[in-house]
Amino acid sequence: ANDFIEVVFTTRGGAIRTVEFLQTKRGERDDYIFNQDGYLPALSLSLERKSGGMSEIALNYAIESQTADSVTFVYQGSEGFLIRRSYSLTDSIEDHEPYTIKHSTTFENHPKGLSTVYLNLGTSRPISKNSLPTYLNVGYFSGEDSEFIAINKLTGSKGFLGIGASDPRDEIKESARVEWSSVKNQFFAGVLSSEVVGGDVYIYSVEAPVVEGALTPGAPGITGSVGYSLDSVAAGQSETLKFEFYVGPKEFKRLQAIGNEQDRVMQFGFLSFISKLLLSFMYAIHSLVPSWGWSIVIMTICIKLLFWPLTAKASRSQKRMAKIQEPMAELKEKYKDNPQRMQQETLKLFKEHQVNPVAGCLPMIVQMPIFLGLFYMLRTASELRHESFLWVSDLSLPDTLTEIAGFPLNILPLIMGATMFLQMSMMPVSPTADPAQQKIFKFLPFIFLIFLYNFSSGLVLYWTVQNIL
Repeated sequence: ANDFIEVVFTTRGGAIRTVEFLQTKRGERDDYIFNQDGYLPALSLSLERKSGGMSEIALNYAIESQTADSVTFVYQGSEGFLIRRSYSLTDSIEDHEPYTIKHSTTFENHPKGLSTVYLNLGTSRPISKNSLPTYLNVGYFSGEDSEFIAINKLTGSKGFLGIGASDPRDEIKESARVEWSSVKNQFFAGVLSSEVVGGDVYIYSVEAPVVEGALTPGAPGITGSVGYSLDSVAAGQSETLKFEFYVGPKEFKRLQAIGNEQDRVMQFGFLSFISKLLLSFMYAIHSLVPSWGWSIVIMTICIKLLFWPLTAKASRSQKRMAKIQEPMAELKEKYKDNPQRMQQETLKLFKEHQVNPVAGCLPMIVQMPIFLGLFYMLRTASELRHESFLWVSDLSLPDTLTEIAGFPLNILPLIMGATMFLQMSMMPVSPTADPAQQKIFKFLPFIFLIFLYNFSSGLVLYWTVQNIL
């Protein structure tokens, strides 16, 4: 152990049984334990069966040496065959080091048939019952592109109204060039990297642990194994594979510090540039104001100030729009049988009164990339985990105060819906808008309320504050 993680090993395969996180709850252990009830010990060795899938090399190792920050296991086989597995931690608090387990596996006089070994990434399980399936996945980086395979690809999905439905699968095999691979949930990740390029990734779902007295069954976890090729080793010779295994929170700065684009584990999506920019800005604010909740509020104010000229221009256009409601109604009545003439006169009326019919929507359209960037950034930012703000106990979760007949009462999304409804009601309706468009605008606050009701409080806080402003 160091000040950040405690690693429990097992002589079964000379591998990692569990990893516990010591500082996530401000000095307390986190209630999430990596690889708890895992499919295999993390970094355990397996071979590929001829029929497909993995077969663990379930050897019993002996402890060869042990210090305060390292341990070495050894398996001695017949005819000089030997496997030595070493692990070490560091106390350095710079960058990603405290969460990185350095590992090496050495093979001496290994049999000729041993050409590829697979290392298990460990098992990740969902953080909460509200976690989306996309949060729980196994991924890899080929050197050019990253790919993430979510749990619902294995467990099957009903899709949306039957669209995109899929059947459950026992395993998924991805043949690819692998520079690093990962297994993760919403807030924690295990990322395995090596100077040796891997290939072939096997991905499995892991059954939920049986919990006595539980009213509902638990959610399954996910795990994967990555293959690494071995050269033939002559008698008396050895071959060593070296790895770095980051097991820790999904904090952008730490993952970025590891290098080789391991920050892709954050899955910021197609607006990653905006997400990274906003996250860096929020870090800067947090360095001055040590509260993630107030950092989000201050960031929202700064964004609104940045877009104030555009918002003000739109507001003035909306007020002018309100003044021409009666002339527009007269034009519609006068030229109801001549749509082309009515369009010409409408444009002329807009020009006379300096009205831009799309100006009212422009601030919202321009802010959507920022909202989406924040959405991808805040939904899995472990910095918000267990961070309180006002009545919100955890900014990474919905602010549920109580449950009524099993339905969670989340206050912040209700405030967001109310402020958005008020905002929409203050906006003059465009004279050119058809009744269907007007109905969509009226229902927009309710759509957002339903969409964001169970999302992280941090994201809803941003949208609520910008509505109020």
